[in-house]
Amino acid sequence: MFQSFFEPYLVVFLMAFILGFLHTILPCEDKAIFLFWSLGISKTPKRSFYILALYGFGLIAANLIIAGALIFVTILPFFFGLPSPDSSTINFFGALSSIIAAIILLGVILKGKYMPHNISENEIPPQMNWDRPKTPFIFGVLAGFAPCIFELIIYTQCVQFTFSEGFFIALMIVFLFSLGTFVGLFPLALAKLGSSQIFRKKSNRKNRILYAMTLIIIVFNVIVMVLSILEIVVFPTEPISANL
Repeated sequence: MFQSFFEPYLVVFLMAFILGFLHTILPCEDKAIFLFWSLGISKTPKRSFYILALYGFGLIAANLIIAGALIFVTILPFFFGLPSPDSSTINFFGALSSIIAAIILLGVILKGKYMPHNISENEIPPQMNWDRPKTPFIFGVLAGFAPCIFELIIYTQCVQFTFSEGFFIALMIVFLFSLGTFVGLFPLALAKLGSSQIFRKKSNRKNRILYAMTLIIIVFNVIVMVLSILEIVVFPTEPISANL
């Protein structure tokens, strides 16, 4: 039952996970800085990973809280009997909002001033009790409440799929994005820790990756908009109620 229910959405789920994985280092820097900090306050690598994991759970919690609020606001009009827009309209405006977010991202990258979630190592309060599990968790929640462009894109998809496929699929998309961020937190942040000097010298390569990712987002959503105008089905449209 669950296999047949999730099968049409596997590609969407996979893309959400990959976007979350890439979001870990491109272009947000707060996770790497937090890794530096966790290594500095913990005496063993095991303790550092423990603190980093709690921080990652905080990021997941923040993303799901925001997604839950968006879903609630999205479905609220249905309780007042307002009609639901057709799937082509939803896909069109969802893709349009994603393109706008990607263009903004591309613009600030070209200006070289994009530093979402950016914090200085000196800005992490030293008086916080990092021996308490709730401290890195709360720090992750607070960091997650300041969304970057990638998170805005996934929140847009959340609203879009709430309309077209139901709140459960929308919540799963945000969860898998958050899971991708969590999984990527460890190897990618460690890579930054061990090769920060290399990355600093090869910033042009990093920018090329950012350009490529942004252009892929734009091209994909342009295709979605064109198909929506032609009223061609873009995403699976099987009602969620039929599977529950």
